[in-house]
Amino acid sequence: MKPIGNSKKSQSVYRLKDILLLILGSFIVAVGVQLFYVPGNILGGGITAISIMLHILTDSNVAIATFILNIPILILGYFMVNRQFMIYSTLGMIGMTGFMKFLELVPAPSDSLFTCIVCGGLLAGCGGGIMLKCNGSGAGTDVICRIINKYTSFQIGTISLSINAVLVMLAAFFLDLDIAIATITTLFITTRVVNYILDGMNYKRMVLIVTDKGEEIALALSEEFGRGATISHVTGAYLGREKAQVMCTINIHETPRLKTIVLELDPQAFISMFESTAVIGSSFKN
Repeated sequence: MKPIGNSKKSQSVYRLKDILLLILGSFIVAVGVQLFYVPGNILGGGITAISIMLHILTDSNVAIATFILNIPILILGYFMVNRQFMIYSTLGMIGMTGFMKFLELVPAPSDSLFTCIVCGGLLAGCGGGIMLKCNGSGAGTDVICRIINKYTSFQIGTISLSINAVLVMLAAFFLDLDIAIATITTLFITTRVVNYILDGMNYKRMVLIVTDKGEEIALALSEEFGRGATISHVTGAYLGREKAQVMCTINIHETPRLKTIVLELDPQAFISMFESTAVIGSSFKN
């Protein structure tokens, strides 16, 4: 049994690590927003998008507007969302807006819209992913999405997409269609980067194979890829025939080899594949 003192010390170290990563993530987001979104008139998403829209229309300060707009959201979140997430999100928001204010002194590195779209999207996605991985955020719509998700059946991804879709339509109506298109492109990049940060870039595939030669195929796949496979017995609904179903998980680059092995052993096999972002198990090492 580990001493209680060591356990508390370990928790403190992890919290300090999360806070440092949260600050790093907020800085990266601030660089993306202040040095690329604002000069390129790209809205991004959420509260930042509203702040930049106000900046374009009224020449208001983006950092200050973002801070002010987040205050009622944070207050509401403290009563309706997980407390640790709200504390970390408050730190993330303060750090992000503070860094944005400081970066106003730094000249924009490029006036190319393409550069602003790509660099802004990459940086905002990277920083946002780091903050989310630490159970925090830059507040804004991340908090709103969690509140709505807690009290309704809507998924967080659906809520976020809906909010950003409304903001893009407002941009197209009140500002310019080019700004709306640039924002859509940036949101796509940001979303992909956040997913990579949270789930990892090494996506796997879960494979289901319905065949008459389940044991032979399972053995061949185990020998080829060095990991196990699961066999279950199923019944075809159309003909009522008993078949074997082999389930295994592979890396994406192993897909062609798997197809070759299966179809050589059973040309009539039915193969179905699903993307998998997380695989946990001692037999899956790579």
